[in-house]
Amino acid sequence: MESLYFTSTAQARAYMEQHTDRGIVLFAGVEMVEELSAVAGPHVVLSSTAGEYTSKGFQEGVISGFTYPIDQVEVVEVESPAILSVHELQAAYTRVRNNKNAFMFILYDGLSGQEESVMTTLFFADNDFKVVGGSAGDYVQFKETAIYIGKRRVAGAALFFNYNKRTQVLKENIYYTTGQRLLVTDADPLTRVVHSFNNRPAATEYAAVLGIQEHELERAFMNNPLGKVIKGQTYITSPMKVNPDRSITFYAQVVPNTFLDVLQPSKLQESFQETLDSLAFRPSFVLSVHCILRSLKFKSENTWKLLDNALLGVCSNQAGFISYGEQLQDKHFNQTMVLIAFE
Repeated sequence: MESLYFTSTAQARAYMEQHTDRGIVLFAGVEMVEELSAVAGPHVVLSSTAGEYTSKGFQEGVISGFTYPIDQVEVVEVESPAILSVHELQAAYTRVRNNKNAFMFILYDGLSGQEESVMTTLFFADNDFKVVGGSAGDYVQFKETAIYIGKRRVAGAALFFNYNKRTQVLKENIYYTTGQRLLVTDADPLTRVVHSFNNRPAATEYAAVLGIQEHELERAFMNNPLGKVIKGQTYITSPMKVNPDRSITFYAQVVPNTFLDVLQPSKLQESFQETLDSLAFRPSFVLSVHCILRSLKFKSENTWKLLDNALLGVCSNQAGFISYGEQLQDKHFNQTMVLIAFE
């Protein structure tokens, strides 16, 4: 596994033309992805992003990615709806399921609102089979994302890695609960809209719990998102916007009659170190997915460099992207970093 880093489509195009015997995954802005798709071979997967993670750390406006041996990976198109691809996904899974180091890396349209249905389509996978992925972005334009397998535009792509050394999946959460909880009393999971918390308009109650005015609420999303605590693990459900009727649209589904914890930031360096301490081996390659809201927080506070120093200090051979949502095992969530380390 080798990370790739290009500053222009011309560089990426030349590399693809010279390495037709390798599998290639590239992450870039929508326009770059569409340009590269015109010359992409069948073993190239392209995904649009909201930023790139590279061997030089966090970057924007560049092309990141990695190569892999073609004989170790099977690429499966994930259609919309994903259930249309269930037979192909299950067949590919069956071919790698007996390898404890195997995993699936999934990319899907980050504006579709379908990530939860994609993850439930993987009902056939064993609980210990590794699944990690991210939702394609478009640099916060929220207009159109782009994923390609070769020259063919698709809703999503699942890459089944039959890796022959150890792999480890990690989730880094830089938030913890304040101890305050909101009961979802009215919500539409399909549109990801919450109408009320504790039987009050969603924005009104959320702002009240934070002790701020409603007009200040959207500015508080970055530092005080909401999360679902499941078996001691927090899965963040990021709010996207406050609607005119004081309902709130989220980046992930919220189910009525469930509780969401109000979260607050932890100390970044401690969180980063905790992630590194949980590595079971020194990796030769790291593939990571970083949420857009997490990235925006780091940019506003000028703390991306802290994470770069931590991650690249362990392994400089890295690739990844800034996403509109993260996937791990059977869950879709936000404001998190998920990564897979390769021995």
